[in-house]
Amino acid sequence: MRRYPLPQQCLRRPDGRAGFAVTFLAAALLTGVLMPPSPVPPKQLVRWRADGHDWLLVSDRQRDRIQAYDARDGRPLATLDRGNGLADVDRVVLEGRWLVVLGSDGTKVVRLPGLQPQPWPGSR
Repeated sequence: MRRYPLPQQCLRRPDGRAGFAVTFLAAALLTGVLMPPSPVPPKQLVRWRADGHDWLLVSDRQRDRIQAYDARDGRPLATLDRGNGLADVDRVVLEGRWLVVLGSDGTKVVRLPGLQPQPWPGSR
């Protein structure tokens, strides 16, 4: 039986850079798996100014409602909740005179300054 010589390269220890790369990738993977994602804030604040109105609109995810306040003196103006047609409030986005309310049950829009919720035209 014939013996073949092993090249000297095979007997060397792995390069230090490869060990570092494996350690770095393992740490990144464990950090992504073990650390929870950053929490979404329970309240979101939006300021709306137009036609003499200066309002602060505060969305409350825990109670699924939006409260409107006068930005000048902090006086409460209105509250939108399930009784007004909102079901789920996860996030709000201001688009001109529309407050877009995003939630797990679909998208609603609130016309400002009337504060009347309506279904999003693209939703069913």
